[in-house]
Amino acid sequence: INNAINNKNISQGIVTDEFEKELAKILNVPYIVCTTNGTVALTLSFLASGIGPGDEVIIPNRTYVASANSFMILGAVPILIDSRKDRPNINEDLIENKITSRTKAILPVHLNGNAVDMDKINIIAKKHKLVVIEDACPSFMSKFPNQNNFLGTRSRFGCFSLGVVKLITTGQGGFVACHNKEDYNIL
Repeated sequence: INNAINNKNISQGIVTDEFEKELAKILNVPYIVCTTNGTVALTLSFLASGIGPGDEVIIPNRTYVASANSFMILGAVPILIDSRKDRPNINEDLIENKITSRTKAILPVHLNGNAVDMDKINIIAKKHKLVVIEDACPSFMSKFPNQNNFLGTRSRFGCFSLGVVKLITTGQGGFVACHNKEDYNIL
């Protein structure tokens, strides 16, 4: 921290570049883009996906308000799906009945490290040509059960928070994980 402050690398620059590279190595993704917080990470992901006024985003009915705020600020509409009975995640089996011609995205939330079934989510999304943005803000470093990959790494964008109550904090901050150069450049 002292080195960053003394070299005037407070919000961007060498320190941020190094941090993004290290996060990418840890999560085993090609690209990381640091943001000011998890909400901005989510909002940038929706912007990069072309989500806008009147578009519908499927979201669990149990999450933090920032999940919905991130796309509602763009004019998109939340479509709430009940949570599962066995854990506080979106019930994947209820999603397809809520998809309409205006549905453009699914936002699964890995609430407090509880993994959403991303295989099911990605099958539904592919079938209906929907973008998937994982909200892993409260789940950094959590892994899928019986797998070696991290929550937030199994979709077009994975969004994370580094706020003061998170597992790893920078005081404030967040980041987006993505898998292709085009998305990275858009962010």
